[in-house]
Amino acid sequence: MKKNVVLNNVPNHIREGLIERGYNIVDNTYEGYVDTILYNSEESSLSYLNMFDNVIDMTNGAFIVDIKEKTPDEIVNIIENRSYTSLF
Repeated sequence: MKKNVVLNNVPNHIREGLIERGYNIVDNTYEGYVDTILYNSEESSLSYLNMFDNVIDMTNGAFIVDIKEKTPDEIVNIIENRSYTSLF
């Protein structure tokens, strides 16, 4: 199943890299649930998150990832493992 990812102030090369890897990129008008919210702490703060109340699954939550200084591969690894660091 494709993962739904919301982007906020994320460079286009990150967006394209996620699309190439099969992620479904959505915005705050999306009417389903999202797995991950990506943002860039250099460009924005987390204050915009209230726009996504309608898409966050309150049972499982949404994983919030700061993409600052991360490559698309690093971001995919973070999303897939739901962790910023390796568990092992």
